Amino acid sequence: MVVFIHVANVLYLFSYLVKDILWLRLLTVVAGSVLLAYYVLLPVPLWAAIGWNVVFLAINVRQIHVLLLERRPVCLTPDELRLHQLAFRSLSQREFAKLLRLAHWENVVADQRFVSKGQPLDRIMVIADGRACVQIAGASGVELRPGCFVGEMSFLTGQTPNADVVATEPTRLVTWPQSELRTFLGRDAELRAIVQMAIGEDLVAKLGYSRAS
Repeated sequence: MVVFIHVANVLYLFSYLVKDILWLRLLTVVAGSVLLAYYVLLPVPLWAAIGWNVVFLAINVRQIHVLLLERRPVCLTPDELRLHQLAFRSLSQREFAKLLRLAHWENVVADQRFVSKGQPLDRIMVIADGRACVQIAGASGVELRPGCFVGEMSFLTGQTPNADVVATEPTRLVTWPQSELRTFLGRDAELRAIVQMAIGEDLVAKLGYSRAS
């Protein structure tokens, strides 16, 4: 019976030596199972120890399940891969896949106005395909190309748009509801910082387009 104690502790020792959290939890589960068998097979089972070990095993099994889900290969469609390269290169594909779960794909026709000056905007968009232009007082300004954000200033400031945005050709948009995206990013400071950096890079690029024109 004592061999169970030695085996369990050797497994715990190895679990402390590995760097990969998944292997640590797997070894901990095996060690805990061996120790649980020891407590059960005693002439008088140690029910308190058995109960706590079951709790620890359940927690570790749950965390192993989460880790395995997080490590599944990310499968993006060609359109999603292109969008990732256009606007979200700073994100890993796994982080981008999380962001896509909130997204909606939308098609607009040429000459359609999809952002109106002074009107509340409840979403932030990225042009996946096609082109649009920013119009101020009816005059065309900055051209928006695939990968450009639309409505990002309203998202950042909470203010209504100060210009119209009109599609100049059939255009495909990827949109995120502002409130849902804020809540989602509020739970992950690192991801929020990366998305804000992507928006900042887009604003700098637009400023360059404006000066060039």
